[in-house]
Amino acid sequence: MLNYGKITAADVCKAPIKLEPQNTLLDARNLMMRYNISRVVIATGDKAVGIITEKDIARFIYNEAPERRPSEIKLEEAMSKNLLTVIKQTDLQSCAKLMVDAGISSLIVNDDSMLFGILTKTDLVDAYARFCVGRNMVSQYMTSKVVSVSPDDLVHTILRQMSDHDISRVVVARDDRPVGMITCRDLLPISSLVGGDFEKYKQSKLSGIKAIFLARDVMRYDPITIRSDFDLAEAARLMIRNGISGLPVVDVTGKLVGIVTKTDIVRALSDMS
Repeated sequence: MLNYGKITAADVCKAPIKLEPQNTLLDARNLMMRYNISRVVIATGDKAVGIITEKDIARFIYNEAPERRPSEIKLEEAMSKNLLTVIKQTDLQSCAKLMVDAGISSLIVNDDSMLFGILTKTDLVDAYARFCVGRNMVSQYMTSKVVSVSPDDLVHTILRQMSDHDISRVVVARDDRPVGMITCRDLLPISSLVGGDFEKYKQSKLSGIKAIFLARDVMRYDPITIRSDFDLAEAARLMIRNGISGLPVVDVTGKLVGIVTKTDIVRALSDMS
């Protein structure tokens, strides 16, 4: 059983991948792809001043219709500045509760007000997988109302769904069965196509990637699934082992009945006594 009094943020957090405020959105996008990470800390010296995430970049693609390319956008313009921090001695359940209450995916970990590390949902999910076997079932924490799209839907539709529902992923389904997943990370490789000469692809009121890419062009095929009657710790293990952030939940016939994400597992961690 997880002993919250002994395991702290310092025990599980990672050294942050950092950029400076004067770096660009393209620099952040390239670092995320290179290191397979979902966020970059923006720092001046040893002090964190902001953070930029995959979701921030996806929102930029959909909402801005920019005249400037990502290589021309400074991080100080796009980064989130309202950082939540914890000291490195903070216990994991307190960290989980803070993430859930604030609706965020990471915490800056400080040591004497200086940047020590970054604690993410992935770190907490890994802890859950190792220490919380047998505590909860997938059915207790999954979301039954799944945002799904068809393989033939426009990327425009996917981005709109993500923006409208404030989510980081959608399930691609055919005949009520999951055939793919699309996350903000899957959209990063095409983010550099936004702006500039790409506007020549205008169609009606849509332009750029919104006009020519379909879900099947960017989705990850054959997603890993889990059943609702499985241990939630198994879902956590699958996410960590495969480097993914959500699993479609299916019934015994393979029909889509929900989705379980890292956020759900962090919520389970925060609920534990």
